[in-house]
Amino acid sequence: MGSDPLSGYLNPQQLVNIAKSVGCDGLHPGYGFLSENPLLAEICAQQGITFVGPDAEVISKMGDKTAARKSMTEANVPITPGSDGNLSGLDDAINKAKEITYPVMLKATSGGGGRGIRRCDNEQELRQNYDRVISEATKAFGSADVFMEKCIVNPKHIEVQILADSLGHAVHLYERDCSIQRRNQKLIEIAPSPQLSQEQREMIGELAVRAAKAVNYQNAGTVEFLLDSDGSFYFMEMNTRVQVEHTITEEITGVDIV
Repeated sequence: MGSDPLSGYLNPQQLVNIAKSVGCDGLHPGYGFLSENPLLAEICAQQGITFVGPDAEVISKMGDKTAARKSMTEANVPITPGSDGNLSGLDDAINKAKEITYPVMLKATSGGGGRGIRRCDNEQELRQNYDRVISEATKAFGSADVFMEKCIVNPKHIEVQILADSLGHAVHLYERDCSIQRRNQKLIEIAPSPQLSQEQREMIGELAVRAAKAVNYQNAGTVEFLLDSDGSFYFMEMNTRVQVEHTITEEITGVDIV
């Protein structure tokens, strides 16, 4: 399928052609490779193959962090204070940081996996990190777009597993606590979260379902939140795929998500 062990899994047209040649009528992208690439979902739709996941438009919208923030604001899902869109340059970043106050987070708009993200505690650090984040974003995601969010200090990172159908129905399968991290990458997942009260558990589940319905989400996905020390939840991002950690949710619910 390719000249190396990876290339065959990164060519959406080739994968769909192979699927059609063997009579396959559905493709499940799993996680990694093309699982959040809207082009694969688009080609599947064009070729009459069921893409086991959300449609290309939803993948694109939720993969763009500023577009996702806008969608959540419209759906009345709380987001952290930050830039309304991408930053136009260093001066824009400095002015926005003064407005929302330090510490702030510079983030790649197309980012994920802990890459293209830097905390800045003052203007000097912002000046030092701005070009670095753009460089990281360009190399990792092929896009130099970055935005800014208020840094929530010592938050808990809580993600909610959701399932949705094509008729507008959505449910959640409770949450996973992934606060134990190294370099913004998750190390340990705990489900259910020992950090939440029952009231908070119900609240974050409702927010995740609201987020899914707001973008007409279909299939399995994860809505990620930050929990502040004052008990406030803030939407962080949505993963439009099955995550590697979905199995812990299967363990506590008995539901075969895939």
